[in-house]
Amino acid sequence: MLNIFKMDMHRLKHSKIFYVAIIFITIMAVALVMSGMSTTMEGLLGVVDPNAAAPSFVIPEGSGMAAAESAGAGGDAFMTGMMGAGVVFILLSIILSVFVCGDYSGGFANNIFTAHSNPWDYIGGKMLSMATVSGFLLILYTVESMISLSFFGYGVALSGGVIGLIFFLIEKWLLSCALSAVILLVNVFTRNVAWGIVAGFLIATGGLTMGISLLAGFFNLDWLISVFSVTISGSSQICTLAFDGLILLRVVLASVAWIFVGCFTSRKVLKTKDI
Repeated sequence: MLNIFKMDMHRLKHSKIFYVAIIFITIMAVALVMSGMSTTMEGLLGVVDPNAAAPSFVIPEGSGMAAAESAGAGGDAFMTGMMGAGVVFILLSIILSVFVCGDYSGGFANNIFTAHSNPWDYIGGKMLSMATVSGFLLILYTVESMISLSFFGYGVALSGGVIGLIFFLIEKWLLSCALSAVILLVNVFTRNVAWGIVAGFLIATGGLTMGISLLAGFFNLDWLISVFSVTISGSSQICTLAFDGLILLRVVLASVAWIFVGCFTSRKVLKTKDI
């Protein structure tokens, strides 16, 4: 496991995609503030509503018309995820997809599984490397956002103070690990970069959850909305800069559950599919 982790980190340091991700995050942090699209930490970090404890994609009870009227709020959540820390999740999905699918397409997987026959070595190594990458990118994006706000004269206002920001980043990091587990599953099953990137994009932006929630609203399937409120997208949208113990608990439980599902299913796929 540690050998695969070290190998991935070495590859990452010599990979163009990692530095492209850093440049892209820097451009995002500066451009959003400079253009006036996001002039607060909440906007830059993708906090849908700092005062709301419920995810914005939840559709009120009622007819299909009520669901349609809620599409605007869902669209706002989608755009917020696009402009906020969700960009880190998207980049993480791209990096992981390129690395895992590259192992298979280049024949490197044969060497890996010859030396590491236990699937947990491969899964654990990938999860450790992506956890490190996501932590770095989240901190980098946050610091650059603060610098951008200060440079353009908007000031840095943290509704929950430094402690609230720290717990916010911890929550996002846990969810990024859950995302990595799911994208890893998609990659080892399809072995296709495009599928991994698409899955990461839909989860990171909340597009998949929003679409299913709207569909459930049209057909009055309220139970389906409740189910999807515990997805990675749903849990990500309730994170705020003001620390809330219940939100932290929900994020932890959701992250652990998705990591468990993603990793154990990936193990089964690796055991059953040919390299």
